[in-house]
Amino acid sequence: MNAELRHGLDLYLASVSHPPASVDGDGSVMFDASEELEACAAMLPDGRVELFAAAGYVSAELLQTILRADEYDDFDEELPRHEADVMARWTGDGAHWAVDVDRGTGLLTLSMFVPAIPGDTATWAAVLDAFGRSAVSWSARLQREAPDVLPIPGAGLDDIDSSALLRC
Repeated sequence: MNAELRHGLDLYLASVSHPPASVDGDGSVMFDASEELEACAAMLPDGRVELFAAAGYVSAELLQTILRADEYDDFDEELPRHEADVMARWTGDGAHWAVDVDRGTGLLTLSMFVPAIPGDTATWAAVLDAFGRSAVSWSARLQREAPDVLPIPGAGLDDIDSSALLRC
C-alpha cells in the first residue's frame, strides 16, 4: 500500500516541481512538503494515511510541566510509547490531527490523518496545504533546538536521530 501512496504523492510532487519522495528504514514515505518542511507519510492498517513531521521542541519548562502532569495520569502501559506521548487530538480540514511530545527530548510531532490516499493532484494539494499551514502554526510557537537542560537524566542531543519522528 505504501507503493500506491508513494506513487500518488510523487505525481503531486512532480506537478509542483518538488523532488520525488523516498522511503525510510521503517517504510514511511519521506518528502519535502515545502522549502521549510520535511514530512513523512504512511499507510495505516485501516486504510487511512498519516502525514507527520517534527514541528520543533517545547521549552524545558513546558517539558518539565508535562512530565509532572504525567505522574498523575494513568497511562496504559500496553500502549506503544508514541500513543502515550499524545498531548492533543482534534478534527479539522476534513482530517483528524494529533500532536505528541517525546518526553526525553521535547520534540513535538504533528500528525494529520486522512481517510484514504488522495486520488488526484488537486486533493493532494489541499491536504498538503492544510498540513503545511498547521505545521507552520505549530513551528512558530516552538523552539528550533532541543532544550539545553532536559529534565530527564541521561537524555541529551545524542539521543535524537531520525527515529525521533514518532508517529501517533
